[in-house]
Amino acid sequence: MKVIRNKQSQGTSLIESMVVLSIIAIMCHIALYNYQPLIIENRLDNHIAKINRAVGLSRLSAVSHGSNVTLCALKHNKCEANQWHKELTVFTDSNKLGVLDDDDVALLNVDATHLQDKLTYPRTYLTFRNDGTPMGFHNGTFVYCPEYEKASHAGLAISISYTGRTKIRNTEKCLE
Repeated sequence: MKVIRNKQSQGTSLIESMVVLSIIAIMCHIALYNYQPLIIENRLDNHIAKINRAVGLSRLSAVSHGSNVTLCALKHNKCEANQWHKELTVFTDSNKLGVLDDDDVALLNVDATHLQDKLTYPRTYLTFRNDGTPMGFHNGTFVYCPEYEKASHAGLAISISYTGRTKIRNTEKCLE
């Protein structure tokens, strides 16, 4: 007996589909493995830019309003030490330093850092005088460390000079 086939098969077999799916899965795994550091770097750059803008706004507002302006993490309207990873507030500070009174005005809120990240500053609050300089010895360096528990990524630092100017630079403090 002769079997004559006139038509060619138009579909794909199960084996062909499985091979294509496994190749796609391997390629996605390779791509996503390299995607994690990109997300961390992006988060680092975005948050350090927010902090830098908040410091710049604090300085500019102090000069333009002719009063003290403070940047800190508030708890019950009072600046709290070592809480820089929480939501930060920029406000005019006319009475007690580091306290948001009824006479003071909140100018800006900066979102808290990512849960796996850490932001540190050596002071409880940062206050700018009406001439744009930091009050007392409030100059210092903000250090932002992404994924600080793993200590696998370099961080960024914002240094604040005695004149109130800022400078962003890389820091290895996160790798220690």
